[in-house]
Amino acid sequence: MAHDPIDTLGKATRHNMLVKAECSCGNVRYHRSADLMMVFGGGRDPQTLNFTCDRCKPSIKVTLLEVHPEHLPKKLMIHKPVKVGGKITWYTERFRG
Repeated sequence: MAHDPIDTLGKATRHNMLVKAECSCGNVRYHRSADLMMVFGGGRDPQTLNFTCDRCKPSIKVTLLEVHPEHLPKKLMIHKPVKVGGKITWYTERFRG
């Protein structure tokens, strides 16, 4: 049975995935696909999200990571978007699964 590619935030959320945004300078940020879906919509392709780097202004490589409940990463910080007054503000919190 062939699996459909995970090409939307909605599909990534159904698989409980993280979105990893990685810059060529080494700056890495992790986001829950469910948080991004609430802000950008479930039909949005994660590869088209505009992540930026505070250190430099290169193109960002986006990777989807599947999280297994038995093997949760320790000490991973998640960047969570919250829409406040029509503007997106990013908060950092510890990943809990």
